[in-house]
Order: sequence, then structure tokens, then C-alpha cells
Amino acid sequence: MNEIKNSNCLDYLATLPDNSVDMVLTDPPYSIGFDGGKGWDSQWKNEEEYLTWCAGWTRECLRVLKPDRMMIVWGTLKTETSIKYKLQTSAYIREAHNGSPQNEIIWGYNWGGRIKNNFARKHEYAWCWSKGKEFLFNADDVRVERKVKKNLRTGMPYEKGTIPTSIWTKNNHTTSKDYIGWHPTTKNIDILKRMILAYTNEGDVVLDVFMGSAATAVAALRTGRNYLGCENDKEYLDKSKERIYNVLKEIENAQSISSVL
Repeated sequence: MNEIKNSNCLDYLATLPDNSVDMVLTDPPYSIGFDGGKGWDSQWKNEEEYLTWCAGWTRECLRVLKPDRMMIVWGTLKTETSIKYKLQTSAYIREAHNGSPQNEIIWGYNWGGRIKNNFARKHEYAWCWSKGKEFLFNADDVRVERKVKKNLRTGMPYEKGTIPTSIWTKNNHTTSKDYIGWHPTTKNIDILKRMILAYTNEGDVVLDVFMGSAATAVAALRTGRNYLGCENDKEYLDKSKERIYNVLKEIENAQSISSVL
């Protein structure tokens, strides 16, 4: 529990039993060559080889996921490859695991460099599949403030906030304490936290087989969940462990302060 192994995804997944994790939340290479020169995003000879590799780890992720729970895989529409992955994945998830494609979550941000001759591509997709048609969803844990305070039909004030749409906007600022400059594709912690709060309960286990900068692990810890996963790059692994250590100290200090208030 709460571990990141230095391993490739398929070898690591082979060590996990069936139906053993409560959520899969992972950000695989996109095969677009965006890896800071390390080569992990450009290691396949062609698209077919890449998609075959994706099929292998996706099947394994569904195997270890518990029934009635959610798998979320980050992707991009910068090329058509992610669409092909989405289509083929939905087909064999239905066949092999009684899986159901759910809505995608779109993370939008107005941050970083941009092209000058077209609209800037400032969004990423998170493809969602449930293992079974029904799935856990903690609506009350992710509600946000309503813009309209009263029910227009009844005139009565709303007692609760509203469930967000599937388009979420959040910037990664270099001034944030969570900004990680040593990994080129890290995800925003608040975005990950909302996903984890929605689809897991406190104490559950979140699996990420492409840990990268350990953003999933950080989000899991800050929401009272546990994490499991692997990272093939030793440099990223060592820096991730240091990041997690600092987060654990942050949580410990916060708990110590709250205990005396």
C-alpha cells in the first residue's frame, strides 16, 4: 500500500490480483514525442505498435479494477491516435470486462506558450470507463457553488451546490507550490483530487501505472486515499519519492496543528 515501484507498467500490473484497486487514474505516453528528450514518448516504430501496447496495459488495468468502479485514462486529440485508442478500448472493455464507456472529462487551461497563427490548443481529455454499467459517484463531495441561487421554477433557494459539468478549467501556475518543473506533462493536483473524490471513498486505493511526477499519489494522499503504481524512469521515481515525502510532512503538520486548535 502507498508504493511506487521502479518498473514498466505490464510487469507491475502482473503482480496485482484481480479486482484489487478502487480506481485507475493514469496518464500514459501519447506517442507524440513530447518527453523532454528522454524518449519515453517516442519509443514505438509506428501507430499500430503503440496501440497494441496500449491494449495490453488497458486490459490489465481493467482486470485489477474492482467492479462498479472507474478507470480514467488521459489522452489528447493533437493526433488521431487517441481517438483510435478510445474506440478500440471501448470495444474490448465491453467484451472482456462488462465495461461501459462514460463521459470524458476535459481539462482546459489558459497558461503557457501558444502558437501565433491559430487558436491555442489548451485542453486535454480524460477518457472514462466504468467496470459495469453502475459505478460509485460521490456527488456531494464535488459540488460547486451555483451561479443561480434559486430554483427558477419554484422560487425556492437551492440547498446544495451543483454538480460540475465535464469541462473543468484550472491553470498550472509556476508560482504554485505544486508546480513541478522537472516533468513535462504533469497534471493539475486539484483536477485529480476532484476525480478521486467523485469516484472513490476515503481509504480506497488509486492505481497509476504511469506515475511520472507522482501527481496522482499526491492527490490521493490529500484526499485521504491510498495509492499504488509504478514509474519506469528512475530519475522521475527518485524525485517523486521526495515530492511525496514533502506532502506527507505537510499533512502531518496540518494534523498536528488541528489537534491543538
